[in-house]
Amino acid sequence: MRQSPPPLNSFPPGTLTFPVLLQRNAFGPRLVARAGDVWRAIQDVVVDQSMSVGWTPERFVQTGTMFIVRSMTVRHLRDVRFAESLQGRTWPSKARRDMLFTREARLFAGEELVVTGTTEWAYLSRALEPIRAGKDIYDAFTLTEGYPSVKLPDFTRAEGAAVHHYGFTTWHLWMDANAHVNHPAYVDYCDEGTHRVLAARGVDPQRLAPVAEEVYFRAAIGPEEEVSVETTYRGAAGDAAVLAHRILVKGKVAATCTSVRRLVDEPGDGWHAALK
Repeated sequence: MRQSPPPLNSFPPGTLTFPVLLQRNAFGPRLVARAGDVWRAIQDVVVDQSMSVGWTPERFVQTGTMFIVRSMTVRHLRDVRFAESLQGRTWPSKARRDMLFTREARLFAGEELVVTGTTEWAYLSRALEPIRAGKDIYDAFTLTEGYPSVKLPDFTRAEGAAVHHYGFTTWHLWMDANAHVNHPAYVDYCDEGTHRVLAARGVDPQRLAPVAEEVYFRAAIGPEEEVSVETTYRGAAGDAAVLAHRILVKGKVAATCTSVRRLVDEPGDGWHAALK
């Protein structure tokens, strides 16, 4: 008989715990963390785990290699509150062709699972060329299979909604250690698109709460790039709205995103009309 997979709040034995405390600038007027800053917290846990096995950012620079995010899916079981102490756990779960890797991440408040994430990474040279990971990578990052990955919630699709646009120019000061926009910023860009649509329709966008996101990254975004963001209502997951986003640079798609958002203290999906 086929054995059931472990529950989503489980993790491999021996997985290290890393403390997580989001800083003040991660929180909006409701004093709960923005989705993009939750993504940054997951990234911090991954970096902490990498450093714990000897792969520091400096070592990646010295070896001329890096891991780049290809896609990431996150589910928010509840809001992360201001000054809340969390614990993060992460582990690599799959490898393909020694170049593509899946990593799981979980954020806990005590014993309570708060956030789950699954990330697909590509192993590249500093010139952004795919390379195969060697024994040194596999010795440091032990693959542990059998634990569930994160998926978006099911939703009822809707067609015919308007496409909403806004644009901006990236700053040099936004660049990360790899000299491009860091991947959680893409979530910020998409949420800003949703916020602008709601604000224009008289709905307070600060009442939005994250339920889930999934981003597929196609191209890096550098400084002084002219970026445009498209946001389209795509359907309902219960009371939550499902939005499709495209982030474009010079007319080419740099990333696609699906975000799922609910409106605090607003039962039903009547408020979705403001997004269409």
